Amino acid sequence: MKWLRAPATLAQGKRVYAIGDTHGCITQLRAVHDAIRADLAAHPTPGAVVVHLGDYIDRGPDSAGVIAAVRGFDACPVVNLKGNHEVTLLAALDGDGPSATDWMYYGGKEALASWGVDPDAPPAEWRSGIPAEDQGFLRGLLPHHRVGPYLFVHAGIRPGVALEAQSLDDLTRIRGPFLDSEADHGFVVVHGHTPVRERVADIRPNRINLDTGCVWGGVLTCGVFEEDRLGLITA
Repeated sequence: MKWLRAPATLAQGKRVYAIGDTHGCITQLRAVHDAIRADLAAHPTPGAVVVHLGDYIDRGPDSAGVIAAVRGFDACPVVNLKGNHEVTLLAALDGDGPSATDWMYYGGKEALASWGVDPDAPPAEWRSGIPAEDQGFLRGLLPHHRVGPYLFVHAGIRPGVALEAQSLDDLTRIRGPFLDSEADHGFVVVHGHTPVRERVADIRPNRINLDTGCVWGGVLTCGVFEEDRLGLITA
């Protein structure tokens, strides 16, 4: 793993593995998880945590498998964040018709198929076909996670708005106002949501984008944050 200079410094003993948008790409996620396990075995620390940045589902071949892998990862503590695709699915399961239509358009058919559910079935059958434990996992996802000088979130934040006042919609969907901002947010935002065209992590002084377009033919990227260094694991 090649180490780069990070834009912020974690306290000694802390290490964060942050994994970008997976979108059902189970083979790549398993490879990244295996690389994390190997790194922990070679360089153990009690202060390690894995943060999945959301968008586990849709578009790719095995959304159900990705959720199982995320739920089953036990090499160190894990924090699982909520992405816009999970928000849309949950709204659809709760009876929001427009969200159901959006979910189908943005990859819900592939996700349903991975659970063995007929994509042409009505939403009532989605609720019965998606395992209760997976639905519970999705409902328990967090909006963001802070570790020292880093804020981990799916899409980003609205500049100039206090963290506690950020809307879930912005945290899971924002693009332009956040991506275009060069403001010092008071922490470095580590996010996904918007695929980087160059298919490599976009590292800036105020934010780091780890969505490298895995489901679009790119790679799955995991950023490894430790002290003043940033390493990149890809699959």
